[in-house]
Amino acid sequence: MYKVFLVDDDRIILDELKERVPWPENGFEVAGADTDPVRALQRIGELLPDVVFCDLKMPGMDGNELISRIRSGGVPCEFVMLSAYDDYRDVRTFFKQSGYDYLLKPIQEDELRLLLEKLYRKISMEHPDSDLSAVSDNPAFNSLVAYVDEHYTDRLSLAQISDRFGFSRNYVCQLFRKHFNKTFSIYLTDKRMAHARELLKQRGISVKEAAALSGYGDYYHFYKTFKSYFGCAPREYRS
Repeated sequence: MYKVFLVDDDRIILDELKERVPWPENGFEVAGADTDPVRALQRIGELLPDVVFCDLKMPGMDGNELISRIRSGGVPCEFVMLSAYDDYRDVRTFFKQSGYDYLLKPIQEDELRLLLEKLYRKISMEHPDSDLSAVSDNPAFNSLVAYVDEHYTDRLSLAQISDRFGFSRNYVCQLFRKHFNKTFSIYLTDKRMAHARELLKQRGISVKEAAALSGYGDYYHFYKTFKSYFGCAPREYRS
């Protein structure tokens, strides 16, 4: 799994990020977290995380200064800024430092999930696993994959399939990364988006029907996922 470091001067927010975000399900693990940006700077240099999520407004050192100093230290990682503010100058400074994305608080679950999927794809392409195999010698995992391939339009979750096939969630995540170089969540999204694309080519099916037939009960969730995946809205794709 790829390593994440979290920096926020609010202990409550930091604890919520650590405990409520399904990091392993999305291919990440929290390697460290700190409320003090100065102390975090040293720990990031030691742990060398793949991604740093940091607050913008912090006493002693703001998020943009922290990123600048991490960059100067030669740590090759991605940065995601978390902020309750959308000041143009702060955002511009962040992206000038090659920041990856900027999320406004309170963080929306769907937005964070899409961000983690994109981050995982980007990092895994830059650091591919040389020990990949699409064939598993584990019959139970092969059955699990076959089940997902057949039922991806159902309301599947990592917890459901892990329980169904007697695996721990972390082990399922490890197997998907080993054999597909992607998380379960990304594997499921790839299947659903490919299906949705084919459905949208059929004029007799509405966009909302395509969403439901692709496994998305929430149209807005489908819309955001499709636009993030293909770079255009479903109706624009159909046109």
